[in-house]
Formats: sequence, structure tokens, C-alpha cells
Amino acid sequence: MKRLIYFLLFVCLSAASGTALADRNSDKEYERASADARHQHRNADDRDDDSDSDSDSDRRSKGLNRAAAKELRDAGVDKYLGTSRSVASDYGVWTRHDFDPAYVPDETYPAGARPDGPVCIAGTPYSVFTRKGNPKKLLIFLQGGGACWQGFTRCNILAEDQAPPADGPFPGVFDPTSPDNPFADYSVIYMPYCDGSTFGGDNDVKVDPDFPFAPTRHHRGLRNMSAGMDVAAATFPKARKITVMGHSAGGVGVAAFTPFLARFVYGNNAKLTVYNDAGPIAVNLGTPPALGGPDLPWLSVFARQNDWKFQQFYPQSCVDDGRCNAFGQQTGIIDWRLENDSTIREAFYETDSDRTNRFFAQGDGSRMDPEVYRDLILTEHGALNAAYPKRYKRFIVSGDDTHGAVQVTAPTPNFPVPQPFSFYTQEANGTRLTDWVNGFVRGKGHRSDWEDIVEDYVPVPIP
Repeated sequence: MKRLIYFLLFVCLSAASGTALADRNSDKEYERASADARHQHRNADDRDDDSDSDSDSDRRSKGLNRAAAKELRDAGVDKYLGTSRSVASDYGVWTRHDFDPAYVPDETYPAGARPDGPVCIAGTPYSVFTRKGNPKKLLIFLQGGGACWQGFTRCNILAEDQAPPADGPFPGVFDPTSPDNPFADYSVIYMPYCDGSTFGGDNDVKVDPDFPFAPTRHHRGLRNMSAGMDVAAATFPKARKITVMGHSAGGVGVAAFTPFLARFVYGNNAKLTVYNDAGPIAVNLGTPPALGGPDLPWLSVFARQNDWKFQQFYPQSCVDDGRCNAFGQQTGIIDWRLENDSTIREAFYETDSDRTNRFFAQGDGSRMDPEVYRDLILTEHGALNAAYPKRYKRFIVSGDDTHGAVQVTAPTPNFPVPQPFSFYTQEANGTRLTDWVNGFVRGKGHRSDWEDIVEDYVPVPIP
């Protein structure tokens, strides 16, 4: 008997020793296994039949599937998660989180140094802001503000110029007092936009004599967004109902990589919705050299992919089947996500004569004709609705050339007064935008309030 006891004790000690050794030598493997585990949906209370598929196997597989998660990791989408450090300070009702740019010597840069952390396009520090509400509900907001590429500099430069109002008044979705605001009780993380690459770039353009303030453009969009997600994970670890929202350039960011990072941070048990406010993620592709070009729109397409390097983060299967192409429409990444994340739901808001987006989408310094722009967004986003009618829907307003609804709307010649409350006043086919968004984020029994809405075309005067 004693021999048996000693033998069992020896086996247990050996197993424990071996496990400890394996743990010490396999930290990264453990992290990957944990990430895989987060992508297995195990909470029966969250089952709500969001899938567009009718097969039993698809209904059992909820959220972002493991193969897709691996593809995203292989592409490096999550490579900056967990790498940032920030310092918190009070900022009115918000908390401000400032990141260390970590400047390091590098003689290949004009200044002799380069920032190695989250920074704005000119190399200045980056910050995000948090406001506490219900710890189980979280609004992840990406601000808008133009874009910059070679020969084109129309973007926010400094993070400190993009801070939310410290103590109010809070327009749009940030109003915690409005009974019509579906996000009134949400915790909020607000990510200013200052990278010039719509939160998707990861490249430094070292010498650009036309760029204001600095000869180097730091397109650190993915790094900045990942830093914000690190803050979100630390500040709101219990969030279970999450809306990723972006305006304009931020809308492009939430249409691209942000939802993937939210899945990596919060897993498949989180109810994840994506609200894209006037981020069309579709442009005039121009005429490539093979077809008689290049023209200016094609050169803009070339400059964006060359300067931002966003295409390096596309999952390989999306590249292989042609949906993800740096010279094509970038709506392909939405299609791939909806195919591989069975419970995510996404909403797209836009006016079909959006004056701002017609300028950026045209790509040659002029504005796209409103009917051409309408056809572009209806074609690209209509295909997504047709493929995933339960989980991708549009709210398209006609006879209006304003830009977005969730923040202060910039004036246009047809609407000369800034509109801070258009989120509450905008309608399409008799449905208020706030009611539509309420149905979108609440889901289940409220889905009858969330329909695909596209108004018939009404032209606007073009000054």
C-alpha cells in the first residue's frame, strides 16, 4: 500500500512540475488558447437567432468563428492589443487617458526620432476619454474628421482639439438625460480621430513637404484604436451589451477592423452591434492604368493604400476570394465579417446627397454628382442587406446633403445652421432615426422597429 501511495504522489508531483514548466515556456500559446476559448459561445441566455442561416449547425455556432479569428490574428489585426500604457486624469465628467508616444532614436526619420506608441499624424500624443454609466453597457465611439494621403491633407491633426465637451451640453448620442437616447445609460469610451487613415492605417510616410506641422505622417490608426480598446477593457471589463459606433472617418473605422478588436477583447458572449454614421467605405475607384488611366481618382485610391497600408490586415480568405482588395470597394470586409460572425448586427446611416462624403468619395478635388453617389452607396450597401437581410440594414435619407447625425452636423448651403440634435429629429419614410436605432440596439421583440429604409430620391439644390 505504501508503495502505491508513493507512486501516486510521484505521478502527481511530476505532472504538477511538468505543467508549471509548460506554463512558463508557453505563455503565448496559452494566450492564443484563451483567445480561442473566448470565441466559443457558451451562454444560452444570449441565443437570439441573429443568424441569417437556417441550418442547425450555423445556429449552434455563435459569434466570430475560430477559423476567422485565427485568420485575423495571422494578419496581425490584434497585434497592438495589450501593448499600450496610459495615464488617467479628470476631464469634467470624463476621465482622460493620455498615452506615452515613446519616442526612440531613429536617424531614418527627419527629426532623428520616431514615436513608437499611439500618436496622432504629426507625431503628437494621443488620448481617449471614458465616461462611466451602466457597467454592462458600453458605447465605443470613433470620432470623424477627414483623411490625409499624399498630396491631400484634409484631416484632424491633434487629439487635444478633438476632445468631447468636458461638462456638456452633450449633443446627439452623448446626452445622458434624453429619454429618446438609446445610449443614455451606457458607459462610453470616446476615441478622438487624428491619424488621417480612418483608424485603419499602420505606416509612417517619412518625408512629405506638403504636410503641415511635420515632414512625417504617422498613420497609426490601428495602433491608436487598439490603445483605446485596452482602456475599454481595463475600465469596463463587465460590458456585455456593446455598440461600436463611428462618425464619418470613424464610421469607416467601425466598418473595417474595430468590431474584430471588440470580439477579441470581449468575446462572443457580448451582444455586439455596429452603427456606421456616414462612413460610406465606398469611393470612386477611378480609371486604372490597365484601362487607359491613371486619372486623379485612381491615384487617390493608390495613395491611400500605399500610405496607410490597411490591406495588410485583411484576412487571407477575404483576399483570396477577391472581396478584400486594396484597389476595390472596401465594403468587402463587412461582407466577410457578417459571413464569419453569426450574431453581429450592423446599421448604416447616410443622406444620399451628403456634401462632405461626395467630396471625399470623388477623389479628384470635386464633388461627386448626388445621383452617382446615391447609386454608389445603394449598390454597395444594398448588396450587404440583400445577403444578410436580418443583420445589415440601412437608413438612407433623401433630399438632404448634411453629414451624419450622431454629433453636431456641419452646415451646408441647403442647411446653413449646424444641427446638434439631428439624431433626434431626422426621419426617413416617417420613421424617426432614434426609434430605428432603439429597435436596432434592443433587438429581440423590438426588431419590428428596425427595418431597412431607403427613401425615394429627392434632389437637392447644388450651389
